Parts: sequence; C-alpha cells; structure tokens
Amino acid sequence: MEFLNPYAFILLLGCLVVFIKNNNLPFKKKILEKITKKVSFTKKKRFFIYLLAYVFLVFALARPIIKHGYTTVKLPKSTIVIILDASAPMKCKDIYPTRYDAAIEKLKVLFSKLNLQNVSVIISDNNPYLLNPPSNDYNSIIYLLKHVNKNQLFTSPISHINKAINAAKKSLKKPLIFLTISYTKPKTGLFYNFAKKPCKGYGVEDSGIKFSYSNEDIEKIVSILKNKEKSKTIKILDKTELFYYFLIIALILIFIATFWRKK
Repeated sequence: MEFLNPYAFILLLGCLVVFIKNNNLPFKKKILEKITKKVSFTKKKRFFIYLLAYVFLVFALARPIIKHGYTTVKLPKSTIVIILDASAPMKCKDIYPTRYDAAIEKLKVLFSKLNLQNVSVIISDNNPYLLNPPSNDYNSIIYLLKHVNKNQLFTSPISHINKAINAAKKSLKKPLIFLTISYTKPKTGLFYNFAKKPCKGYGVEDSGIKFSYSNEDIEKIVSILKNKEKSKTIKILDKTELFYYFLIIALILIFIATFWRKK
C-alpha cells in the first residue's frame, strides 16, 4: 500500500498539540450535554474515539492506494483539422438537404468513429475562422456547428479553402492532418468531395472520397486518418483507491462518540 498524498500525515502533529495542552473534549460542556445527554462513554474514552477518528481522517486525506502495475496506452498526437467550405456553392441541394447541412451530419458520424483524436474545425467563406481549438469534445463541436449564424455564411461565390489551410498551418500546433469538405480539391490533405451534380458554375471533380448516403465514405476517411495518425505512448498507473474505507470508519467513530446512548 502506498500514499498519493503523504504530506497529509503532518496533520497528525495536531494530536500531539492536543495531548500537550489538555485532555478535554473539543466541545463546550453545555453543547455536548444537549447533543448526547446520557452517554455510555466517559469523557476520556470519548476523547480517544474522536482522536482515533481524526487519525483515520488523516489517512483518508493521504489517499492510500494499492498498485496493480502500469497500463500502456497509445494516445493520438496529431490534430485533425477539418476545413468546412461555406462558400455559396455549399448551399446547393444536389445533396439533401444542402451540401453544408449534410456535411454537418456526416461529421457527427465521423466523430462517433474517432478514438479521442483532437479535432479543430475551420469554417471557410470569404475569410476563414476557427470554430474551435483542438478538442475531443465532439458533442460541443457539433453544437457549435449547428448554432453558427448561417446569415453570415455563403457570401463568397468561390471557395477559399486553401486560404483556410494556410491559416491553420500558421495558427495550430503541428503535426496536423487536413480533411477538407468541399466541392473543389484543396492543394493538400484529404479531400472529401461534396458534390453530386454541377452547381453554380462548378462541375463535379473526379477525385477525393466522394459523398455517399451510406457510411461507406466515412469508413474510408477513418481508415486513411488512422494510417496518417501519429501517436504517443504513455503509462497509466492501475490502482485501487482506499481512502473511502478510512473515511467511512472515521465517520462511524465520530457518530458513536457523539450520539451513542445507553439503552
């Protein structure tokens, strides 16, 4: 057995102080009589029960543990940067209900298959802006995506995804894995092709991972992301906490010393 917080034992010095100064209970006599009235313990016995309870509380604060060894865990090191195109062609309805809305639904599926990788989303219209810093709180990211003010999107007739990629390289910590959701191919990274039919002067590019109403496209993306992923290995202590046993015993002793009565 070991202790995560051994400095808590310094509190035991308080016991010595109490012994040196006096052996009386730390309660006023009148208050104690009102609480307990007829008790089965002498003041001296009650004092030692309180003292024992204090010792158990100190042990609880020291957080005793039983070690079971270490577990090796691989954690993702890279950040997946998702460039979500929000230019005017993303309002096209060749993908139901619109390309942009369908992209958000696809991201929900993608996030459900990721293994705690950090994700940062950049929405790209005339000027790209960072929706969230690197995070694996996927529910919050989806919430933010659904509450973006669409009245301020779809203003640009052309895509600016490459500008967004350049901005991400300057502002986000590497290593980065880029996933671009657009109708036009980016200069770098994984291209998720979100176009079924020509729309607003743009044709359909024959490249990238093409949108599918099934989850086949997401499975391909996840597979590629796993191959690109850089991970780090850490060791986590497998332990059993014992502090609550000491805490329970201390509470029982305090209860007995305070409220125990004769039959």
